Amino acid sequence: MKAFRWFGSTGAAAFALVLSALASSGPPARAEDPTAALEGTLSIVWGDPAPGVEGGETRFEIVRADGTKVPMKLDPADHPAAFAAFGKKVVATGRHEASEAGTGPFVAASIAASAGPDASATEAPAAATVRKVLYILVKFKGDTQTPHAPIFFDKLTNPTIPNTALKIPATINGYFAKTSWNNLQWQGVVAGNKWFTLPKTKAQYAPCGWNDACADLDGLAADAIALVKAAGIDVAAYDNLSFVVNNDLDCCAWGGSYYYGGKLYGATWEPPWGQETGTYIHEYGHSIGLPHSGWKYYAYDSPWDDMSNGSAASYVNCGTYTSANSGTTRSIYCTEPGAGYIAAHKDYKGWIPTANKRVISAIGTTTLTIEADAMPLGTAVKMVKICIAGLACTGSNAVFYTVEARMKLAQYQKGLPGDGVIINHVNMARGPIGAGNPCFFNSQSGWVLPVDATPNDYDSTACGPGTRVYPNYALFNAQFTKGKVFNTTGYGIKVEVLEKYTTGYRVRITRSK
Repeated sequence: MKAFRWFGSTGAAAFALVLSALASSGPPARAEDPTAALEGTLSIVWGDPAPGVEGGETRFEIVRADGTKVPMKLDPADHPAAFAAFGKKVVATGRHEASEAGTGPFVAASIAASAGPDASATEAPAAATVRKVLYILVKFKGDTQTPHAPIFFDKLTNPTIPNTALKIPATINGYFAKTSWNNLQWQGVVAGNKWFTLPKTKAQYAPCGWNDACADLDGLAADAIALVKAAGIDVAAYDNLSFVVNNDLDCCAWGGSYYYGGKLYGATWEPPWGQETGTYIHEYGHSIGLPHSGWKYYAYDSPWDDMSNGSAASYVNCGTYTSANSGTTRSIYCTEPGAGYIAAHKDYKGWIPTANKRVISAIGTTTLTIEADAMPLGTAVKMVKICIAGLACTGSNAVFYTVEARMKLAQYQKGLPGDGVIINHVNMARGPIGAGNPCFFNSQSGWVLPVDATPNDYDSTACGPGTRVYPNYALFNAQFTKGKVFNTTGYGIKVEVLEKYTTGYRVRITRSK
């Protein structure tokens, strides 16, 4: 079955995460502070629009040593450096905006790592780990509906096998056990095993509908934490806080980090439509510092990475709710994610051991077999990293290619469009893609851009597939299959796919420069 969390039946993009600098509110600025330095821990939250909604936002915030939070405006060109500094101490240089309402956001001209100790509380270590997540279920004042019973979130998270009785086709731990090769698991606890009632209405926390990103995430989080603390629950015992909301917020579900009580937590804010594995594994990816990938033809266009659009292997209607934004009854679809994370993101998190990687950094030819990512981690090569002559291959300015084998062999990759070798161009300082292009309703890409084995099969004038049918357009047929060759003469790099095996591909990689 072909099913996509965020694509319609035609495959046209209908879901995107807009990573824009945090906009100031209130009256126009009347003055600006001179250049200043702001030091603290960098907190980032990504907003992910609901299916069929165009919108979103990425919010940047500096948390100072005294716990005060300063919203930060960041030039899109500096987003890649900020993503790499997620949850870490940084120094931002720039100025404070002053407005009639008082001091506004800090407008950063640059951002760099701090010389002080790393205050990261969200970075998952390379070794096997379990992140404890507290689910805080909250109802808006005056809105009594509860889309799921508390037990749903326990069964959504902790087991590794689906729960057909609760219409959960895949679990969060099942996904991460395979995707991280057991490097990361989640231990979920539902606060008080009940729903709490917030002191404010939906309109007070999120006074907009689908078309804007207006949610007061900090205010909702603070009120929710106050409720569970009053019930005797120690939030400090957890690594992640998942705020589960009984109705819509704004355009989006949200994932990233949240500072409270001297600690930076991984955090998510999930309205009902996002309370399912496919959305959670995307938001939890943000909460451990992963940005997006894709943006070859339009925003969130990669079916090969669940930090882009990803692919769903299956889905089931697992509930309904009365939508505050739509004014109608809206179905909730629980999915079995089917793409996994790309090798570049896994390597960034330290999930691929050195023994399972090959780095090509010199002139010559190498022939090797790459085992499919869906297979368990053993002794086989899982990723090839190809350095580029004259460019850094590590660090914040690194530019390189990754080569990996993707095959529909096991759960959590069964939704892929097909089998093949996927090549990604990684630029750790890549600027936003798509600005000014009518096919991109945002330009909020991450570090990784897929290489398309069949380029120019998307109508970038009409912004659609034209007469092509799935999967014969855009990145749905981006894989390199037997006999196909990637050749970038400018860099002197050639990748030839020689053979397909049951569990992988034989490739020949040549560097002539």
